[in-house]
Amino acid sequence: MNEYNIYNQDCIVGMQEYVADNTVDMIFTDPPYGIEGDTLDKHYARDESFVVPGYVDVPKSQYSDFSNKWIAQCARVLKPGGGMYIVSGYSGLNCILNALGNTELQEVNHLIAQYTFGVSTKTKWVSSHYHILYYVKPPVKLKTFNTLCRFADHGDSYHDRLSVQSLKRDYKPGQLKNKNQLPEDFVQKFIDYSSNRGDVILDPFMGGFTTARVALRRGRKVVGFELNTTAYDAFLPGLSDIVEMDDPTPIVPSDEEMEKRIKKRAGYKRAAERRALKNDTKCED
Repeated sequence: MNEYNIYNQDCIVGMQEYVADNTVDMIFTDPPYGIEGDTLDKHYARDESFVVPGYVDVPKSQYSDFSNKWIAQCARVLKPGGGMYIVSGYSGLNCILNALGNTELQEVNHLIAQYTFGVSTKTKWVSSHYHILYYVKPPVKLKTFNTLCRFADHGDSYHDRLSVQSLKRDYKPGQLKNKNQLPEDFVQKFIDYSSNRGDVILDPFMGGFTTARVALRRGRKVVGFELNTTAYDAFLPGLSDIVEMDDPTPIVPSDEEMEKRIKKRAGYKRAAERRALKNDTKCED
């Protein structure tokens, strides 16, 4: 049975009212960027008739105070060892980083999500990435990180976890969508790595409810907030239809491929041992 509590209200007030201290296992959120996001349709080559109206952004003059308030609430509700991923553009990144610095949360990674659909410019570099900030509530050693949840071999997992991640555009012609909505596969990756079945996932800015759908499908519980009543009414009903899935089966290399990798790694190990022996001999001389 899907377990979720999502509220149509401001997340700062809502978290104070509905979310107790130290009760959330993981946060994944894509907050407003303070860039007049409600007017960005002029940059998108798409039919806006399928985009839910009423997107709520925050004035740039209020963005620093706004960031401090909602991030402070997130820090309060996270369990010790709980992780938070914040997706940010570059315009308000300094406000987000300063707000995080005002909490006890500790940085684990600063990731980049690279996309290929940046807005065309003529007199400067084309912006084609988001920042993804991964912070954990101390003690960091308690954090959840399922290194082999997607790939059984450490080599494949290594490449899957590089700090520059690819963000493919999620085309959904003829489907209802939020103004700025991340692909479900992209969000799922972070939920798989940094949470477990039965965990409580919070998204203070639900938007198109992507975090909620992915988390419920993965057997997590969800708490969230969305200020836009139109988006709330449009996407909330669909959560009751989510079917919980089994945990993902890590991809295993073929026997032939695994044999190649073992031989290659053995070669690396022998080369390292030879270098170490050579250095020891030099020291003795």
